[in-house]
Amino acid sequence: MGGTSTDVSRYAGSYEHVFESTTAGVTIQAPQLDVNTVAAGGGSMLFFRSGLFVVGPESASAHPGPVCYRKGGPLAITDANLCLGRILPEYFPKIFGPSENEPLDKEGSIK
Repeated sequence: MGGTSTDVSRYAGSYEHVFESTTAGVTIQAPQLDVNTVAAGGGSMLFFRSGLFVVGPESASAHPGPVCYRKGGPLAITDANLCLGRILPEYFPKIFGPSENEPLDKEGSIK
């Protein structure tokens, strides 16, 4: 997962493969995972409009970053993943906040 995009592949009991792909105008003919890029990475900002969350295209960027970085940033995909339990703060170093010595802020993301 990048800042405003993420690469995804489907798994339904087995991996889906393709045997040809074209990237940046270069065609590669070899067995490979079927990977697609989705424009919704960790830094993509979340907005609440008409009763629904809407993603991007604006970015929270690395500084200030998402709410959970503790630097006054906007709500982003990373915050949603943290609230849903897809990100486990105990596995991240304590490098967040103004002094860069705090853990990810799940409570801040929930608020």
